[in-house]
Parts: sequence; C-alpha cells; structure tokens
Amino acid sequence: MAKGEATSHRKIPLPWLLGPFAVTVIAAYVGEAIGPTLITSHPLLQIFLNPKNRYLILASPQVALVPFFAVSFVRLVLTDPIAYLLGRQYGDSAMRWAEKRMGGEGEDSLVRRMEYLFGKAAPAFIVIAPSFIWCLMAGTSRMKVWVFVTCNAVGTIGRLILIRWVGDTFNTELGSLLDFIRRYQWPLLAFTITTVLVQVVRSRQRGDLETPAEMEAEITAEADPELSDQE
Repeated sequence: MAKGEATSHRKIPLPWLLGPFAVTVIAAYVGEAIGPTLITSHPLLQIFLNPKNRYLILASPQVALVPFFAVSFVRLVLTDPIAYLLGRQYGDSAMRWAEKRMGGEGEDSLVRRMEYLFGKAAPAFIVIAPSFIWCLMAGTSRMKVWVFVTCNAVGTIGRLILIRWVGDTFNTELGSLLDFIRRYQWPLLAFTITTVLVQVVRSRQRGDLETPAEMEAEITAEADPELSDQE
C-alpha cells in the first residue's frame, strides 16, 4: 500500500502533461486555418504551429537550412516526450483512454492491433512514425528512455532530410505552387477557416476534441472504475 502510494506521488500530474498537449492541438488548428497566409509570409511560424508534411515541404525552399531543421525538429518532437511519459506513468489507463478516442474497445480494436504490431518491432515504429499513439505505447511498454530518445531523434532527422531533399528537387514546382497560393490567398483562406471550423464542431460533437480537464477526468476514471460508476 505504502509502496503504491509512493509511486503515485512520483507521477507527473496529468494537467502538466495534458495542458501542453492541448496547446499544440489548438496551435495546429490555428496553423491549418490561416495556413495560406502564414506559409507564404511566415513559413517558420507556420511549421511551428502545424508541422504537417505539406507545410514542411512548402516551407523548405523559403527557409535557410539551419532554422528549418531547428524549428522543425523542436516542433515535431515537442509532444513525443509527453506521450511517452503519459504511457509510462499512467499505463493501461492511458491506453484505454486512447483506445476509446480512436474508436472501439476490446481485443479487435484498432489500438489492440497496433499494440500487437508494436510489440513485434517497437523501435522501428518510433523511427518511422513517432506519432502520439506510438510514443504512448513506447511509454506503456516501458521502452528504455535512451532507446526512445535515440529512435525518435534519428527518425525525425531522417524525415527532415527527406523533406529537404524533396524541397530542393522540386524547387521550381514548389515556387509555382507558392505563387498560386499568394495569388488566391483570400479565397483559400476563407476555405481553410471554414473547413477547420467544421472539423472542430464535428470533433467536439463526436467527443474526439477534448479539453485538458475532460481528458484528465477520463484517464482518472479509467484508473478508478468505481469513481466512474459513481459519476
């Protein structure tokens, strides 16, 4: 009993983990909504807000090598340690929460199938696709910190090298695309803002987009089913 309590006291409080994660989600929505403006005028800010591959590729010809790698790398790995710590410290509770968010529960759920695959080649998944769910699984499986950090860094750097190569190879074509975005910036901006607003409303209705308080309540309830039943 005392040992369990001591372990729980060493956990990072959920709000400290979920708060920064929620901020990055909001930033990504903002970057998506005003992308047609930022990607042509402030490409570094755009890839910091929303580091999707298409924005990284469009930013590559416009940004010098060092700032491109520095900003992109920091942003891409920003939430990975959060997911890893969430999985490592909250284990099955965090996984069951993720399972519900991704749709379906039980042995045939998507997350359970992903867990099976992850168990076969965990480091490879962190190198190739260090998404939130894979990093969460890395923490839940208690992957060694140095292995996680190394695989994450190698995979992210490799991804950025590939994107930079694409940017250099198709520099002329990307320049033409950027000119098109500048020319039709306002219609594109109206479209992206409308699209993002619709996505946010639908995500809230489905329960996919949650506040930190809602996420904390769900994970806590998974850790204490009796509390969930009382509610």
